[in-house]
Amino acid sequence: MDVIRQAVGADAAQDVAWRLVQKRALARIGRGKYLVRPLRTLNRATTPSAAVLAAALLQGEPYYLGGRWALTFHRLTEQQYSSALDAFAARRHQGRRLGAARLAFHRVQAAQFDYGIAAVTVEGVPVQLSDPERTLLDLLDFPSVAGTSDDALRLVEPVLPKVSARKLVEYAARGSRSSTCQRLGVLLERAGVSGRVVAALHERVRSTKSVLSMRPGVPRVGRLNPSWRVVENDA
Repeated sequence: MDVIRQAVGADAAQDVAWRLVQKRALARIGRGKYLVRPLRTLNRATTPSAAVLAAALLQGEPYYLGGRWALTFHRLTEQQYSSALDAFAARRHQGRRLGAARLAFHRVQAAQFDYGIAAVTVEGVPVQLSDPERTLLDLLDFPSVAGTSDDALRLVEPVLPKVSARKLVEYAARGSRSSTCQRLGVLLERAGVSGRVVAALHERVRSTKSVLSMRPGVPRVGRLNPSWRVVENDA
């Protein structure tokens, strides 16, 4: 709306915006926020993707898109996750429907925007999203993004050989929960990653005394991994 006000004046801005929406030159995506539709699409029944709408909605503030949608984008799953979109932002937002997808928000600290984020172009629009390693870590840090903790493990463990173990360790040691670092340590150990690569994870969890389960909320039946203090009850 600020751009429209500068062009036509405050008195006419609301009417002009409404008329441009009616003509499908603009798509309203939030209070006072509009996405400009390319002229070549005005005569076609096209709708921008949810990722493009989310990027426009969050323009001007720190954010990135991730979760299962990012898994699909990075080809880390054969499933096409498009009906749900997860946005990580520095301030609180209410979840909402954008286009054909439901947009959920997760609040993260400002320091967590300093690593693991890539800039890509989607439908001609710049979009911030988590890189492959950050995508996997977010599933472990925020298991509700995957559905459940079991879903997060099911999505993460098989694709570990496809991403950089060094980046995973670097990112996790830098900003993930201690519990995520412990579970990630077990997963990387199972994948045959060397102790030298995971050394920073060991340092990160050295002071914690917590004994965790790989699968929270189910009986702790299984081997106790002494290196990571995790009961491997996911066998």
